[in-house]
Amino acid sequence: MQRTPVGDRVRLFGIRHHGPGSARSLVAALEEWRPQLLIVEGPVEATDVVPHLLDESAATPIAMLFYAVDTPRWASYYPLAEFSPELQAFRWAGRNQCPIRFMDLPASATLGFSETGGSRSDALDQVAEASEFDTVEEWWEHLVERRSDPCDLFAGIESLMGALRGSDASDTPDAGENESEEADGRKPISHARYEALREAHMRRTVREALAEGFERIAVVCGAWHVPALRSLPPEKLDNALLKGLPKLKIRGTVVPWTFDRLTYESGYGAGATSPAYFDLVFRTPHADVPTAWLLSVARLMREEDLDASPASVIEAVRLADALAGLRGRPRPGLRELGESAASVLIRDQAIWSLINRRLVVGEQMGSVPENAPQTSLQSDLAALQKRLRLTVDGTDRRLELDLRGDIDLQRSQLLHRLNLLGVPWGSHERVGGKKGTFHEHWRIRWEPELTISLIEAGIHGNTVLAAASNCAIGKGQIATDLSEIANLVEWVLTADLPDAISPTIAKLEEIAATHADVAGLADALPPLAAVVRYGTVRRTNADQVMTVLDAIFTRLCVGLPGACVSLDDDSAHVMGKRLDSVNVVVGLFEDSEKRTQWLVALAAIAHLQGGHPFLEGKAERLRFDLGEVDGNHLSLRLRQAVSSGAETRETAAFVEGLLDGPGAILLHQEHLFRAVDEWIVQIDGSVFDEVLPLIRRSVSLFTKAERRQIGERVAGHLPGQIQTGEFDAERAKRVLPVVRQLLGIPHE
Repeated sequence: MQRTPVGDRVRLFGIRHHGPGSARSLVAALEEWRPQLLIVEGPVEATDVVPHLLDESAATPIAMLFYAVDTPRWASYYPLAEFSPELQAFRWAGRNQCPIRFMDLPASATLGFSETGGSRSDALDQVAEASEFDTVEEWWEHLVERRSDPCDLFAGIESLMGALRGSDASDTPDAGENESEEADGRKPISHARYEALREAHMRRTVREALAEGFERIAVVCGAWHVPALRSLPPEKLDNALLKGLPKLKIRGTVVPWTFDRLTYESGYGAGATSPAYFDLVFRTPHADVPTAWLLSVARLMREEDLDASPASVIEAVRLADALAGLRGRPRPGLRELGESAASVLIRDQAIWSLINRRLVVGEQMGSVPENAPQTSLQSDLAALQKRLRLTVDGTDRRLELDLRGDIDLQRSQLLHRLNLLGVPWGSHERVGGKKGTFHEHWRIRWEPELTISLIEAGIHGNTVLAAASNCAIGKGQIATDLSEIANLVEWVLTADLPDAISPTIAKLEEIAATHADVAGLADALPPLAAVVRYGTVRRTNADQVMTVLDAIFTRLCVGLPGACVSLDDDSAHVMGKRLDSVNVVVGLFEDSEKRTQWLVALAAIAHLQGGHPFLEGKAERLRFDLGEVDGNHLSLRLRQAVSSGAETRETAAFVEGLLDGPGAILLHQEHLFRAVDEWIVQIDGSVFDEVLPLIRRSVSLFTKAERRQIGERVAGHLPGQIQTGEFDAERAKRVLPVVRQLLGIPHE
């Protein structure tokens, strides 16, 4: 195939997408050559996004985001850090009034593909191994990123990549037909074919620039693509290959990014394993990097109250230089710095996770200009975040809210609304005790991917309130399960969505009126009870829910005993948890009628014919906790279970249910303690191993203090002294010398 060289009018700069050395060398080369046009690897739609990257209010790391308007989850990110060569090239072009073009496939096409299988060539791995480097990362850092002299760097990269890719680097595959079968609504495409399409489009862009008469064209792309752009195959072959590309409606914007997300492959298909370290390398003269990084380690150690003397830092710097020399490296890299710090500076190895998080990966999060394109929902959320003084960054923060205050109440409502929309900025941590009424605990952390979730949520409305309300109404319309709609009602009232209250409660009444499943009734009760009990804390009117709750509770108490018959062990334990949850609900209300209904149901479960013994014991325990029966009754029930001829395993299940709760019951109920003790003592050895796990499981749920006190009490019931006839004094004397030695007592 005849190829046409691009000639001297085009210079190809093969870079690593997140490389501090590549960035520094690229700026120097651009300054020296002064191109008339800058062409960069990236989707053609990025041209409209670059001004936002160059805005003075933008802060790195930052990412270009492109998504399909009709299907926002089809999205691509192109992250950029301060040390990214592309960003430095953009800034050079901005300072020198040099126009910028992008040459990769349009995002409108790439987002219509679903890449299947394949990966980049392993040739780089082989070169790194032949050069005695453990990874390609280390090899490239040594070859490019640590260079202080960029002379002939890019020519050398081009020569190396040409050798690795071989003579067919610019060959164009047969156009053929794109696969017609669709996956997830997109066209599946092999990795090799996708890369061929990309490089064909890159060559098309270069041809267009040459045809327009530019005399000095700078092309910045991933090093692997350079050989494919050095000489151009016939234009008609590339055009044939690019026929029939998907065409989606696309929008582009910029979003904040984080250093830890920069470690992932995204956009270009490249990531940086140590962004914080690369950032230091880019901002610091080469000779000062080892000292600067090790000083950062020392400062971090001092913040953690660990010793880190100047002498240790000096010694670590010297050791790093020595290690680099032994390995034939011009200067220490991160590997040498880490090894020297571990040998000289760091004694507490637990600090390494903190060093990695802050000084290797980093916790930095960027910011975008206020005029960056946003959907209406994004703009509304940004205004709410600003008004409620909620910090948006990549830090994992703990947020404690007092719902009696207006600001904290609105913060809680916002976080609940976002969770309802599938934008989990905050994770709600449930707390018990007195603070559980007026306080909420959250963990908040903004992840870049939440931007896409927020864009997708825009189909429900233009504001967070409207979108959450419409989303809740939509969920209610398709709900069929009682517990599902009960949880949704709780969510609606918790998030304060007035427009959604009537539709969701109406749906709750509709489902509850025909619902006969006892398990569903029991699962629906706790969220409804929480709404009624704590509704006033959130200043919501939950009176409508109370009528439904009363009806569900009555039907549950009637149907519960029958649902406890003919259950296996696993089902019995699941039902036991439901009994606990209903018991908690009863405790929330000072309602004698509900208490009476519940006690009648528990008494029926405790004396069921064909009931599971675990649930019988559980019901008796709950009756005791409610003050309906005393410890004498429980001990009598246990003795009846033992004397009734039931199998030991069934009695063990009864005891397990009886003890399923605070262990103080055995400490303060002497009759019950003795009954349990006598039953355990009389268990036949042939079945003891079978029932031991049940006993152990029950006791393991007691607190440590309760277990200790029970153990002391058991010890008090053991015989006070050993019978003389069983004691061998002569054998005992043989161990006395060893005992004296262990205790430090002189020999007689």
